[in-house]
Amino acid sequence: MKIDVLTLFPETVKAALGESILARATASGIIDLGFYQIRDFSENRQNKVDDTPYGGGPGMLMTCQPLFSCHRAAAKSAAEKGCGRPYTVLMSPRGKKLDAETAKRLAKEPYLIVVCGHYEGVDQRFIDSCCDEEISIGDFVLTGGELPAAVLVDTLSRFVPGVLGSPESGGDESFEKLLLEYPQYTKPAEFEGMKVPEVLTGGNHADVEAWRRGKAEEITGKRRPDLYAIYEESAFSDKRVVYFDNSATTRQTPRVTETVASTARKFYGNPSSLTRLGLFAEKELTKARETIAGTVGAMKSEIVFTSSGTEANNLAIKGYLAANRHSGKKIIVSAVEHPSVLETASSLESSGYKVEYCPVDSRGIIDLKALFEMIDDDTAMISVMTVNSETGAIMPIKEIAAVKNSINPGIVLHTDCVQGYGKIRTDVRELGCDMMTASAHKIHGPRGAGFLYVRRGIRLAPVLHGGGQEGGLRSGTENLPAICGFAAAAEDAFENIDASYENVSRCRDLFRQLISEKYGDKVYFNSDSSSSLPYILNVSFSPVRAEVLLHALESENVFVSVGSACSSKKKSRSHVLTAMNIPVRVIDGSVRFSFSRFTTEEEIRHGAEVLFRCVKELRKAARG
Repeated sequence: MKIDVLTLFPETVKAALGESILARATASGIIDLGFYQIRDFSENRQNKVDDTPYGGGPGMLMTCQPLFSCHRAAAKSAAEKGCGRPYTVLMSPRGKKLDAETAKRLAKEPYLIVVCGHYEGVDQRFIDSCCDEEISIGDFVLTGGELPAAVLVDTLSRFVPGVLGSPESGGDESFEKLLLEYPQYTKPAEFEGMKVPEVLTGGNHADVEAWRRGKAEEITGKRRPDLYAIYEESAFSDKRVVYFDNSATTRQTPRVTETVASTARKFYGNPSSLTRLGLFAEKELTKARETIAGTVGAMKSEIVFTSSGTEANNLAIKGYLAANRHSGKKIIVSAVEHPSVLETASSLESSGYKVEYCPVDSRGIIDLKALFEMIDDDTAMISVMTVNSETGAIMPIKEIAAVKNSINPGIVLHTDCVQGYGKIRTDVRELGCDMMTASAHKIHGPRGAGFLYVRRGIRLAPVLHGGGQEGGLRSGTENLPAICGFAAAAEDAFENIDASYENVSRCRDLFRQLISEKYGDKVYFNSDSSSSLPYILNVSFSPVRAEVLLHALESENVFVSVGSACSSKKKSRSHVLTAMNIPVRVIDGSVRFSFSRFTTEEEIRHGAEVLFRCVKELRKAARG
């Protein structure tokens, strides 16, 4: 590897790099290390290399001419030795912070030029024309770039083949596996009463490795919690979480988290207040409402923010029937709805409403013929979810709207779109629905934010009474940070909706293939791949009980679900799978795997390995 250092103080860098391992590497020709005195290339009679900055300001800047000339001379000399274009790094406090991955990457460059900044900085024209990146060694400022240059060269040299005594020498260093180094000891075994840990002298290599890993994790967790958080999610960690429970909730993205935090910091006024701070908050609320409305093809006035999908479903059903008492006394819902719809509808029976449950076929999709026959003059409302939360079955909302319109266009159609929003395109005008529910935490947004789309002209009565927020439909000061976080999550989801769908489809298909190849007809897929959202895969591993498998997977940091997260703690069998006429023994072994746009094929393969191991152990235990 060829490295040239351009500096005003070459002796400083030479002194730092002229000893030990690096000195041997340069002597053996593994690294060709050269130094160039920038001042030697000044065309000024006084060999001046700095001048005052345009626009005023303190200090002096390194000027263009000596830097350009020095850089060209170094590159020309290297070219005569067969080197190609140099990759040029400027040592600068404003650069990217040096880490092991950066050092590894730079070690792969055949020819590297390292430029040492000085004074107050370097003329930007040199940076724009000659430098490929700027690197800093920390959040502090030194008098010049010489010491940082020496740190960079020393660090990256360790990754140049042949520099260290053996390829394994750097393998367990701090940061190599996102962990700080474990404690190390050498002879004697006891010194002034201090003993080497017994595990290191016992001769059991497995115990030694386990001890070292544990100590490295402990030290990293205490001293660098930021690094440890990354480690926990990495392939190096036994604690790595494989999260296949995204239909229950999703992890917030960094952008969403920052949006929530910045909104709380900057827009703390009450949106209903007439003060300037209140008006600022109201403006952000309006922007979020416009964003959300745009994702479903609605007007901003048709969006009502709620605290959750459950609240939105309650408002849609109870609110409509309370405001339209003469529209009819019959409610039709599918037999596989979310509990927040089923139980809300059921609660109205005591008020004289009749609830009918439309059956579904073996795929979990509503029977349109049965729906047609159920609709009569007393039907006030139909509520059918867009995507089933347990199997991913996609309901034909557009066709449902056509069926009810052919009989009575006045019947209101509500769809719980919590599992479909942000994953498939859901234009309310095209679907023909009158109301739609969605929730932020299903699309990597914050908990505590949902919305109900209410078509213009539909009258609702509020479920919550008070200050009259949200057009009088949902009183209570709006949770502006969560709502703005919801809008940010929605923007990301819809901007990436096609690519996300393709990625999740690949992951779902791979997972299904791996399971099929392993078990053949000894598993039962409750999710029909041709008519279900790829984000959800429901599989039965009977005779292994689902709850037992769930906890076995959890013990190895693979997280899945049994049924809908909102009802999985109840002891009754899945009403969804029961409605699909799936045998009881299959239902009792059914587990829901749900993916997100961030799911990777590597996670799929790792999760499958853990799954196969757990199923094998549990089936063996079941046989006695």
